Amino acid sequence: MNDRDLAPTPSNVYSFSRVKCFHQCPLRYRYRYLQGLKEAFRSIESFLGNVVHETLEWMYAERDLGSATDEASMLDKFAASWSERRDDSVAIIRVEDDEGDYLKLGREMLVRFLHDTFERDLSETVALEQRLSVRLSDTVVLTGFADRVGRTDQGRLFVVDYKTSKNEGNGSEFSEGLQAPLYAACILRHHGEREVLAGYHYLRHGTTRWQAVDRERATRLLQRFLDLANESEAAGDFPARPGILCAWCGFNASCPAADVPDRFAGGLRHAQKLARRLF
Repeated sequence: MNDRDLAPTPSNVYSFSRVKCFHQCPLRYRYRYLQGLKEAFRSIESFLGNVVHETLEWMYAERDLGSATDEASMLDKFAASWSERRDDSVAIIRVEDDEGDYLKLGREMLVRFLHDTFERDLSETVALEQRLSVRLSDTVVLTGFADRVGRTDQGRLFVVDYKTSKNEGNGSEFSEGLQAPLYAACILRHHGEREVLAGYHYLRHGTTRWQAVDRERATRLLQRFLDLANESEAAGDFPARPGILCAWCGFNASCPAADVPDRFAGGLRHAQKLARRLF
């Protein structure tokens, strides 16, 4: 019996995150998706992103119910979600940072979004956190969740992905090139549209980048994703690719190739402390 026989994720189900993980570090991919090992921690950046996304979803859901969202209620929701979801699995990677830095950053991003985007947004919400699933071949199913699907006041269908990352995307496949456009390709199929807008909203910067996905481009995008999924499926070797991302990998305490700088050792120390508790 091999790793794929034991995989907790069905072998034919591929998300953008799964394919990206294989591209970044095949060994982490093997640990996570084939062997089903649990990472020792999740970064506070990831946790922040989850709580901010939950708050944005709440804002649009409240609007659809006819409720007004003001700054105070939004920040209360953010604080409540943070407190409810915060647990010992969250690690601060940058050793010079503290939790308050990320709470402040989350509040700043949300306040900017509320006043610069949300209050001016005339679009209709079609779906929030919509689950997408498209069978690409007998052995590969693309799956994912779209943050928000909507229609502009001029009737154009769009999908937008909210990013809390420090830097804006650069257009490469695993930055801006695939994720939102892939989701747009799925939405295009589901709604029978001729074109769907794919957008990334960068919450730290208050900017949005849009690109159009028509049927021809959708076909190319889905084929490219299928090729990437098939590449990971056919892999027989899963080497580590050590680099700066090791600091954010929850397997870094057990990976023989992990390279974690001291200034980014918060997650590694968290994992080592957890291991001492267990033994």
